[in-house]
This record gives sequence, structure tokens and C-alpha cells, in this order.
Amino acid sequence: MKFLCPSLILTIVLLLPIQPAIGQSWDKDYFFHAFDRKENIPDPAEFMGFAPGEWHPNHLQVELYLEALADASPRAKRVLISRSHENRPMSVLVITSPENHERLEALRQCHLARIDRDNFQCEDDALDPLVLYQAYTSHGNEPSGTGAALLYAWYLTSSREPGIRSMLEETVIILDACMNPDGYDRFVSWVNRNRGTGAQLVSDPNDDEFHEPWPRSRTNHYWFDLNRDWLPVQHPESIGKIRMFQSWKPHVLADHHEMGSNATYFFQPGIPSRTNPMTPAINQELTAAIANYHAEALDRDGVPYYSKERFDDYYYGKGSTYPDIQGCVGILFEQASSRGHIQQTIHGELSFAETIRNQLNTSLSTLRGSYALRDELKSYQREFFSEALNEGRRHGGAGYLIEGGTDLYRSGHFVQMMLTHEIEVYAHQDHETLRYFVPFDQIRHQLVRTIFETVHEFPDSLFYDVSTWTMPMAFGLESTVEMIRPGELQQWEKLNFHTFDIPGTYRPFKASNTAYLIRWNDFRSPGLLHRLLDEGLKAKVAFEPFSVSTTDGVTEFERGSILILPGIQEMSAEKTHEIIDRESKAVGIRVYSGMGGMSHSGPDLGSPTFRMVELPKILMVTGAGINGNKAGEIWFYFDRHLNIPITRVSTERLDRIDLSAYNVIILPSTWGMSSEEDIRDKLRQFVASGNTLILEGSASRWAVSGKLSNVDITNLVSRPEKVTNYSNINNAYGALAVGGCILRAEGDLSNPLLFGYESENFYIFKRKRWVLSAPENHLAAPLRYSADPLASGYLHERHQRAIPNQASILVENSGRGKIIHLSDGTFFRGYWFGNAHILSNAVFFGGMIDRRAGL
Repeated sequence: MKFLCPSLILTIVLLLPIQPAIGQSWDKDYFFHAFDRKENIPDPAEFMGFAPGEWHPNHLQVELYLEALADASPRAKRVLISRSHENRPMSVLVITSPENHERLEALRQCHLARIDRDNFQCEDDALDPLVLYQAYTSHGNEPSGTGAALLYAWYLTSSREPGIRSMLEETVIILDACMNPDGYDRFVSWVNRNRGTGAQLVSDPNDDEFHEPWPRSRTNHYWFDLNRDWLPVQHPESIGKIRMFQSWKPHVLADHHEMGSNATYFFQPGIPSRTNPMTPAINQELTAAIANYHAEALDRDGVPYYSKERFDDYYYGKGSTYPDIQGCVGILFEQASSRGHIQQTIHGELSFAETIRNQLNTSLSTLRGSYALRDELKSYQREFFSEALNEGRRHGGAGYLIEGGTDLYRSGHFVQMMLTHEIEVYAHQDHETLRYFVPFDQIRHQLVRTIFETVHEFPDSLFYDVSTWTMPMAFGLESTVEMIRPGELQQWEKLNFHTFDIPGTYRPFKASNTAYLIRWNDFRSPGLLHRLLDEGLKAKVAFEPFSVSTTDGVTEFERGSILILPGIQEMSAEKTHEIIDRESKAVGIRVYSGMGGMSHSGPDLGSPTFRMVELPKILMVTGAGINGNKAGEIWFYFDRHLNIPITRVSTERLDRIDLSAYNVIILPSTWGMSSEEDIRDKLRQFVASGNTLILEGSASRWAVSGKLSNVDITNLVSRPEKVTNYSNINNAYGALAVGGCILRAEGDLSNPLLFGYESENFYIFKRKRWVLSAPENHLAAPLRYSADPLASGYLHERHQRAIPNQASILVENSGRGKIIHLSDGTFFRGYWFGNAHILSNAVFFGGMIDRRAGL
């Protein structure tokens, strides 16, 4: 597969930095023991003009080199799997023998058929490959993986060794050299620009080279950690690799990362007691068996390493754990990072080249170990899916039924997530009711379970990441176990990833001289309202429910519904209808045409209970001291889902910005920033002038500490009651952490912050060891944790006693403005669709809240 014309490739290659004769002189023996190779396959130094580890190749160079290998070697084929947010190509190199490439699709189909016994149609034992997925650099500033991938690919395509030929005859390797091209290029640009060109490089850890500016390069374009997105799949980088994973269903997935510079080298198994109970024991046994090959490879070079410590195998949304719930052995590798070209550590100087060599050695040991255990790995995978199918069938025709509800965008994204993972989903439309059904009877039964089930029992009280991820709760959907017989299911439509479109509610509507009405319960409603306001229309929001005559008959509308009166616009009725129709069609939201201004119930359309909505002009604070992940969630929500522009201003520039151009400021979670007093003073004046300040997460603590806010905060205990044994310190203190659980909360739906919601029951993702103290004024806390808050996940019993009835949201009066405290955030990791509407409500309606409902 070709993506760039040869002349363009030649032009780009000629522009790459050239170091004279490097291609002929680099020390191959440092990376490889001597091997017989084909001379026509370009090595990385010949192609790029610098030795591996001397400079950091950028992502374009990586892609061009993979293309060059595919052109030169019959063992390799380059396959485009996605494009990043910044439109960088993301490809994998499929490496196997030339004979296998001639029948690659037959190999894939036969491999998949052996997994699904109901559809087994392959009797040719020769079509039974070992499949490896070897993936590198999910975090952009962990470049040794990508560096190793290039050398590994060259070795596999150029080696004449009989052992390599034999392995490739029975193995298909999917080599994913860079899983985060946008973050990776940010990092490469920084370290290359800060590298000296003299004879001696600077290795002092204080040097700028090792200290990237905010938000650093670990994350993708929107500042998301892609190694937490394997299950939620909210980004194109994740969708591409998951689709590739599911299309091949590998036996082993290797996930190469980096850790702190003063560490050594880690490979799994992880901490045994923190393995997810749904992962079969044999999975960890196979991981341990392959680990012997890693140990041998690293021992050969005298590299220190460890396993069964620090890292766990619990959250199925990470790269090394996602495979474990799907008959595949996932293996995490963590190399101490040079974070540049060479850095002084407690173990001496650590060079980029050394980090590449170690990752290369464990790439090769993964291949050798997996090949040696190929029969066991194949047997394990088939047994895993066979047992999953048996377990699913024991439930008969049962499965999870999900109501599409009134917010088809939210439920549609939930379905799209499942289809990305090749989960079987069926849809049924009955009049205006859309329902989805996920049967237990499917080979991905275990994956379905981990998506839907709540968890209350754990093998350990410590977690490397979150302890729960119940997806229906995240999306704000109710799921029930229902029985649908096979005959009935035939009347449902089986959905397909490639043809599924997230449904909308738009339908043509008649022009009206009286009113246009828009419900606020659609995820995208804020985006439509912003479009209309930006076009110059005047819109009002309903503070009370009402019913009026529309062209669809008498129609009921809830609080938060948007009212547009043609008679008050500064444009013609025809132009008003044209704008509303165009924008609602673009967004996919239904608009109702009113037949008269008098209501059947509730206020008439001219009532003052309909309040005029101001166009929000939003500024979000970014930069040093701000939690980049949390800022990214907010940016992603407004930019990608709502198409609402927000201005981002760094903390370094905030005290120099004229804030009069804005009426809403969002301050994401923060641990402190420079010029703190100047910034607090500026924000204090901004709110006092009648504007809205939204504080998310720990921004509330920051505001309280500097007396910008006067709310009370309750800290949860951080010290155990008693620790009698020194060796138990980590466990005792760690058990009190709040790493990620789901809490129940109850909301006042009449409060503008909760407009658009139909149920007073909410699910909050909790990660902080503090809560907002419940005030005496109940109205100021429109969302409070329930009396029995723990819905899923681990939470220490002392915290379970402290959290009930405390506040998740607070409204505070400040001068003529409002401070809105959203202590738990609203769009965790970009998939907590159920609570994201609260943020839009704070933006559009926060300033309208009655002062009597604030502190």
C-alpha cells in the first residue's frame, strides 16, 4: 500500500539532516549480535543520515522508513490504519514470509475461524499462524519504543538467519511503530531543538532538554493519555489500532513504554494480587513463561530489570491489559527514560541509544518466546473464546437491553464504542423508541461483561489506575438484563461498525411566525444554541416546564428548552427560519414549530420565566500548573462534540490579558501556578463584574487557599488508623487513595445546572480525596452524593462513611457574578457522556442562577 509518490519521498529524504558517511559507520554490533543480512534493505542510518540514538527521527521519517522497508522487502507490507487528530498517517508494518503475504487474507480468515467454533470453515493446518501485535510509544515522550521498532523492522526484513526465516513462515507480526504521532512529534521537536551539536552532549538533568514545556508530550493533540483509551476508544489513534487488533486477534500484544530515568527495566507479569479476576490464571502463566526470554536477553547485556512489582494488570483500558480479556497475552515493558539524548541518572549516564537497545532486545525476546510457546498460546486463545461462548450460552437468549432514550447522540456513541470492539449489537426502532440489545451469546462475552458489570469485590485494595469503568453509568444510560429469543432477535437489525451512523433527531419543520422550540436533552443542544446565538438570533431558556401547540400537536417541554421568537429578531421571519433550519440540520437536532403563544400548561411563551440567553464568550486557563488531562477533556468536549470555540490562555499570560472580552472563564484542575496572587485578583474582579467563573476539580481548593472562594472543603482521611509493620506502609496508606470509583449522586433537576436531565440519579466518577462540604443552604448544592454512594469500584470504608450527602457541585455568589464549583469534573477521559451537559449548563445558564440559591 502506497501513500506518497516516489518523487515526493525522494524530495523529503533529500531534505533530511545528513551526517556524512554515518550510514556506513554506525555501530551495528552495539544493537545486534552479528547476523547475515540482505544488503538491499536500507538500514535506519542509511535512510535517515544519522545513527540510531544520535538524533530522534520525526514521525514523517518513521513513516517514510517503514514505506522504504515495504518497498524493498517482500516480507513487509505497510497498512494505513488511521490518521491522528493532526492528520498524521498512522500505519503498521505487517511482517511475515513472502509466501504468507501471498495468502495473507486467507491466513487471517482461517485464524479467526479457528477462534469462532460456530463459523469454523478452515481445515488447512498450514493456515494457522502465530499472530503478534508489537506496539510502541503510546506516550509521545517515550521514544525508545519507536527507535527500537525501526531497528526491529530492519532486522526482520533483512536477516538471512534460518531461525528468522522459520519463525516468519509461521508468524504474522503487526508492528505498530508509533501509537501517538502527535505527541511524539511534539517531543522530538523539543529534544532535537535543545540538543547540542558539539562533541560532548549535556547530560545534566537540569538542562532544558529534559524539561518540556506544558502540556508536555505524553499525550495526544487534545492532551489525552492514549494508554487509557483502549476501551473507551474516543480518539482516531485508538480506533485505528483497536480495529487492527480485532481484525487479527493476536495471540500476544507487546506494549513498550518508558518510566522515570532513575529506574531500570520492567516487564510483566505485574503484581500478582492486582491482576483482574476475570483474567484466566493461564494468561499470567504464559506471561511468566515468556518473561524468561526477556530475562535471558537483558542478562546477556548486563541490564538490570524487575517484574511482579509496581505495575498491575487490572484496568482493561490499558494497552497491556486490554488483550487479557480477549484470549491474548498482553505484556507491558517499561524502560528507564533518557528523556533526551543522554542523561545522568543514579546508575550513571543513560543514553537514548541504550534505551533503544533494551527495547529492541525485548522485542526480539517477545518473538522468540512467543514462537517457542506458539502451541500453548494458540490453545489458550481457542479455549478462552470457547469458554466465553459456553458461558454466554448458559444465559439462553439473555443480554443487555439499552434504551436509546431521547439523547440519541449519547446512546449512539455508546453503541459505536462497542462496535469498534466488534461486539455484537442489535437495534430495534418502534415508533419513536430506539432500543439496543447486546446478547450474552457471543465470543466477546467476557468483554461485554467488563463493559457492563459493576464491581464490588477486589483481590487487592491498591490500584495502578482506576478500579471500575462501568460504561452504561459513564454514558448516563440504564441497562437491564432482558431475554430476547432467537426468533424475536431476527426482527432486530444487527449493526455493523462500517455502516453505523450515530442517529440524529432532525426532521424538516414548517416556518412559524410564533415560535421555534428546541429541547435541551440532546448532548448536542448546547452546540446548536451557540450556532444560533452566533448567527445573531435571540434565544430564551425556559425555567419552568410547559406545553404548547406545535405542528406536531400539543407538545410538552421541560426546563431548559430553548425558545426562539421570530417577532423579536432583528431579521426577517424568512431569514430566521432559514438559519434555524440550516443549523439544526447540520447538528442533527429536531426543532418544533409553535402554533401560538398561549400554553396548554405552564407559562405562556411571552412569560418572564423565559430568560434571555447571552452568547457565551469562553476563556479556559491552560499552561503551567494546570492539569493537562483535565484541560484536554474540556477542550475536546467543546471543540469536537459541540463545535463551540473556546479561547485558551496560559497561566503565564493570563495576568496580561484583557478579560472584558469574555463572560465565562473555566479553570481546570490545578496544583498552583506562577503569579498566583495576580491571577486570583484578576479572577476576583472578573467575577465581581457579573461574569461566571467555573472551577473544576482541584481548582476549587486552589481558589479557597487564596481566598478567591469561601466554600468549605472536607478532606478525606489520608493516614491509616494503625500500621504495626513497616512492610505494610505502602498497602496501608495506598488503601486510602481514591484512584477511581463511581459514586451515586442525587440532583435537583429544577436547578439550571441540571437542565436537560430526565433523572435525578447521577453517576459521578470520583478520583479526589476531598469533597465540597454540604452547606446549610440546600439550594446551593444542586448535586449531592447519595446516602449510600458507592455504585461500583473500590472506596475505603472510612471514606464511604464520610462522603454521603456531601456536595459534588456548589454555587457561590461573588460580587455580581457566580463561581460554579464542579468538584469531580464532568467529562472524565472523554467518555463520561452522562455528566458533560452540566458543564454546558454552567456556561450558558450559570450566571442566571438566583442569588438565593448560592452561598
